[in-house]
Amino acid sequence: MTEPRPLRVVTFNTLFGGHADDGLGAPERWQGQMDFLRALRPDILALQECNFWDLLGGRRLHRAVTAIDMATGYLAKANKTTGGHRFHSVIMLSGRIKVIAQDYDRARYHHTLGWANLAVPGRPGITLEVRNLHLDPFDPRNRSREVGPLEVLAAPNRHTLIVGDLNAIGSDYPEPDWSPMAPHLLNGHLLPPGEAEVGDRGATALLQRAGFVDAAVTAGQAHVPTAAFGAGDVPRRQDLILTSPALAPAVSNYQVHRLPVDDGLSDHCAVSIDLDLSG
Repeated sequence: MTEPRPLRVVTFNTLFGGHADDGLGAPERWQGQMDFLRALRPDILALQECNFWDLLGGRRLHRAVTAIDMATGYLAKANKTTGGHRFHSVIMLSGRIKVIAQDYDRARYHHTLGWANLAVPGRPGITLEVRNLHLDPFDPRNRSREVGPLEVLAAPNRHTLIVGDLNAIGSDYPEPDWSPMAPHLLNGHLLPPGEAEVGDRGATALLQRAGFVDAAVTAGQAHVPTAAFGAGDVPRRQDLILTSPALAPAVSNYQVHRLPVDDGLSDHCAVSIDLDLSG
């Protein structure tokens, strides 16, 4: 009998949902993103910056589900920013995955948190808990507050995935050279004035201390950047896949996919892992 293939988990920041003009304009990058994501064959796909995917009955959401060849998609509605944006996030699932529960929480988040509890194929005793994050890009202290409710998900025997754009540097990533960044952007990334001018890692450090395992560190790829490749920005690793201790042994095949950056589809790479939960 052929062994079932592992579950593929992918996270990707779509940069305004693949459309120009902050998501209002032409779908300049949409089709390229759809083709790229479909080729990855994800079973669990976490997307950020899905601007306007809620409109007209979720038309863009459902088009994307069909284009990527997924079974379902659930949109987590985001708060309105001071600029008027709503950076919704989405969790899509393949037909291999069954949903136990799903919802979103924007009361405690700058943007939103989408979540789903999933049944694992062939493992009726396991609930896979997925949390799709897009943390505050402007306030490091708020990022630390945002991850507070997630720490209990690292408890023994819980099988948890925390994925997304944390806007905070992942564990073991070398300290960037921040000098190319304009001063008006630094407060969103550095420790408070009066402290060392280094990147704030509070949110990721709290999750690490709670027990979460960074898949990039385990794979020996903690030094590989995933985002912020634009002119005047500082490349860093902030698109993360973290697992609870009980889930970490199931992780393999961590990859950073540069095609979206190289082909101008986004300013973020996609990140993927495989999960073997057959044992």
